[in-house]
Amino acid sequence: MCLPMLSISRYILYLFIIVNFGYSLGTQFLSVPSSAIELAFGPSPLFGSLTVNNPALLRSPTQGVAMNVSYGSWLNNISNSSFSLSSKLGRGNIGFNMRHMGVSDLELRSNRPTDDPLATFSSSSFAAATSYSQTYGAITVGATIRYILIQLYTENVSGMTFDGGITRAFGKNIDLGFSILNTGFINNTDSYNPTLPLRFLSALSYQLPRSKWGHKICLSAEQSSLVDGIIIRAASETKFEKFDLRFGTQTSKEVTVVSGGFGIQLGLLNFHYGIQIGSQHLGLPQMLDISIKLP
Repeated sequence: MCLPMLSISRYILYLFIIVNFGYSLGTQFLSVPSSAIELAFGPSPLFGSLTVNNPALLRSPTQGVAMNVSYGSWLNNISNSSFSLSSKLGRGNIGFNMRHMGVSDLELRSNRPTDDPLATFSSSSFAAATSYSQTYGAITVGATIRYILIQLYTENVSGMTFDGGITRAFGKNIDLGFSILNTGFINNTDSYNPTLPLRFLSALSYQLPRSKWGHKICLSAEQSSLVDGIIIRAASETKFEKFDLRFGTQTSKEVTVVSGGFGIQLGLLNFHYGIQIGSQHLGLPQMLDISIKLP
């Protein structure tokens, strides 16, 4: 009697470990870069034209619609993709964003070694968001509301998050930005009780006096409920005609990351590439963006 009960207990424990590992994708995807530009710089409330790290950064063309498509991989070969649209609405900008992260071929195994798993399954996270930003003199404010859905095996959880942000320009060369991300709620199940990764970001940037080369540097800090201590980041962007070169670095109590990338404009199309190298040695995240202005 003891042996079967012990075997069942081990099986349940092993199943619990596998499920929790699969859920490591979970709500953490809200903190993962969703574009090549963000991956190259690192999360910042002052860099980029999308709204993932600061809804006040949302920009749109004076006429028509801007579309951006991003695709790449995150740590452990997790697929990472997003799709964004933005346009003018009244005196401000409105944007729509969808993103998806997923990993497949996860294996469910018992404590007994076998050639074949008991089952294979996938884990995915999906978000759909709408954002609005508007400028008042030297101040730009923005807000985002987001629906999230996380799926694993037979479990589903969903919720809503809210972001807010602000940027302030001081003259032509200095900008200050703040954002609060992922406030809101998410439901749970009997076996999974997720929490949202609440994040506070701040940054200060300086644009070097104009010359043939445009160069901007940025120093930022982040406090996240997922990380012990403060994350410090530094980033730079150099522009020359239709070519952009980007670098970034970040350090926290446990991880150091170096990143970089570039962008190039070819007619109506803009291509951006980003790559990240981290001390955790769990893979080489890379992303490619394609942006175009639609009539």
